[in-house]
Amino acid sequence: MKTFKKEYIHYLIALIIGIVIAVALPASNGLTNYGVRVIAIMVPCLYLWLTTNTHWTSLMCLALLVCTQAVEGGPNAIWAGSMGHFVVITVMVYMLLNVCLTETGVINKIAMWFVSRKFIEGRPYAFMTMFFASNVIIGFFVDNLSLAIIYIGIAEVLLKNMGCEKGSPFYTTIMLGTLWGNCLLSICSPIAHALPNIIMGIAEAQVGVHITYAQWLAFGAIYAAIIFVVMMIIMRIWNPDTSAFVNYDVEKVRAETPALSKNGKIASAIFIIVVAFVVIPQIFKTGAVLGYLNSLGVVIPAIFGVVALALIRTDGKPVLDVPAAFRKVPWPPVIFAGTVSVLAVPLSSEATGISAWLGNVLRPVIGNMGPTMIVVILVLLAILMTNFLSNTVTQVLFFSIGAILLANSNYSLAAFAVVIAIASGMATITPSASIVSPFYFAEKHLTMKPILEPNLIFVAACFVICAFVGVPLATAIIG
Repeated sequence: MKTFKKEYIHYLIALIIGIVIAVALPASNGLTNYGVRVIAIMVPCLYLWLTTNTHWTSLMCLALLVCTQAVEGGPNAIWAGSMGHFVVITVMVYMLLNVCLTETGVINKIAMWFVSRKFIEGRPYAFMTMFFASNVIIGFFVDNLSLAIIYIGIAEVLLKNMGCEKGSPFYTTIMLGTLWGNCLLSICSPIAHALPNIIMGIAEAQVGVHITYAQWLAFGAIYAAIIFVVMMIIMRIWNPDTSAFVNYDVEKVRAETPALSKNGKIASAIFIIVVAFVVIPQIFKTGAVLGYLNSLGVVIPAIFGVVALALIRTDGKPVLDVPAAFRKVPWPPVIFAGTVSVLAVPLSSEATGISAWLGNVLRPVIGNMGPTMIVVILVLLAILMTNFLSNTVTQVLFFSIGAILLANSNYSLAAFAVVIAIASGMATITPSASIVSPFYFAEKHLTMKPILEPNLIFVAACFVICAFVGVPLATAIIG
């Protein structure tokens, strides 16, 4: 009952915020009446996203944009820019492929291969390195929610066999390492991850910057490797009690891991082909065939991958049961991604004047600083905010601010888009920090007190690397 009352208080606060903005915010200093309407809808929705949920509140946001005629082009423009946005179909289709990889045992097989190598026996840090590496590598191609569920399950089985209980040092270390790796994956790979796709869509809509999957992956692979090394160094300095690892039996793990099924082999092959058809044309753009494939975008290969898995049958059944897979897709993140994407249009539209207004308000405060210092400040603020609030909201907000402040500089907005996405993904400290955090904290796989010190060190290291390594790296790769 208390939870319900608290939610209704948030609903009332959001309503009051919207009314106050609509009545009190003047259409001046570059801001138009359309802009006032958009802000009066967007700010209360941001508040609800941060305090309640992101599913029906996202749908309500779309309805309010239509009712108030806040977006040029009317309802059709809103539907096309939200549920019809490429981000929605991209995330949805790749999530279907993820369901297939999970159901056919591909992900479990890869994970268990990493932790059943002979050299791991008797070496707890070798085990941690291989287990966390498998989490990062698999996570490049699997959405965060699925990865969290899969790896918590795998870790629980392995730790139980070692005799580790929840709250023990080694149990906490393994769970924290998979959480850190999961947060990396939301930003280092655009395949099946909403955050990179959202920021790529917003960057193109707001400032006309196009970032390819190949560019993001080239940057993400290097950046993930750097952070992974830092992560393992922090683990070694933390030096948790690893005595429970003496009970780990590599041969037993290897013997109990089932062989990959025929469906698993088919799903693996098709997924590899899909990724190849996405990345290779973006790297080698010469020639009519590769040029045509590149023009199709990143969704078409994935759709044909789903079609192929639905058509291919083994033992009379399709490799991918599409209706059943749709029931396993996490729809709230998909809807949220569409709603956030459509808000990029009014934020940059001349009809609303929001960009001009924000620029006029913020420029006297930090606008006179050099572009590098502006980026460092925004990265710091984004990392602080994302550890308490939504990482998606964080990246959208700070990219919009940065795009305005950096508009008249020579700073690459493509590089800034990637860097601010990185900063927004470094969310590990609190139970509300990321979309996967509740899976770890609600079930007591992690509690805040024992992990606070290594978490703070990790986030601080991420800030330094993001601000002073990520920026030049992104500029060199993406331009």
